[in-house]
Amino acid sequence: MASTSPTSDARAQFKTLPNRPQAKLPPIPNGSRIQKRPLAGPSPFSRPRINPSSSSSSNLLSTTADPDGYTPPPRATHTTVIKVSSGATFMSLVRRVRKALEKAPSHQTTKGLPLAARIAALKVAKPGTAGSSSSSSRHWGGIIEDALDDVVLVATGRAIEKAVDVGGFFTREKELVVLVRTRTLQAVDDVVAVDEEADVEDQVRVRNVSCVEVGMRWA
Repeated sequence: MASTSPTSDARAQFKTLPNRPQAKLPPIPNGSRIQKRPLAGPSPFSRPRINPSSSSSSNLLSTTADPDGYTPPPRATHTTVIKVSSGATFMSLVRRVRKALEKAPSHQTTKGLPLAARIAALKVAKPGTAGSSSSSSRHWGGIIEDALDDVVLVATGRAIEKAVDVGGFFTREKELVVLVRTRTLQAVDDVVAVDEEADVEDQVRVRNVSCVEVGMRWA
């Protein structure tokens, strides 16, 4: 009879991910409640800014890696960051994104131009493309390409679905490029007593929070 014990290859498939905790958080004590803090560390809105039209690597600042090892790219100087809240309506987010896209430099400089002229302008504006002889622009081209978003929606928790819905709405625009990135942030929660006079010791808990970024830019 063949052995049913899992092989080493099968065990490797169930290897714990870097951002997955080894054990679940214990339940909070009776008579306590969780009080959430703002996200610790650098805010997703205060990431380093770069000038995409410059090929100098000095414009690229270091960023802190997420708990899963992902290092988010820096933002462009013109990028508009919109935080999606769980109470925001779909149409209000669409209006905010559309208004920010209309003010984007890439839209203003090529608006009304023929297709050939728009393609030529994009080749000049984006470093690391054919015709660029700078080795630094070739090295940093991928990072700068990710930082060219004109608008970025940032959402966590229940607001993730709304951000994805808005991004899916703008995929119908042929002149827009929509990219979705996932991140993991660490949040700190306080476990406090419901009754201030109760004999319950305050605690601090750290948990991972899923974050989704929906980037949009003119093609």
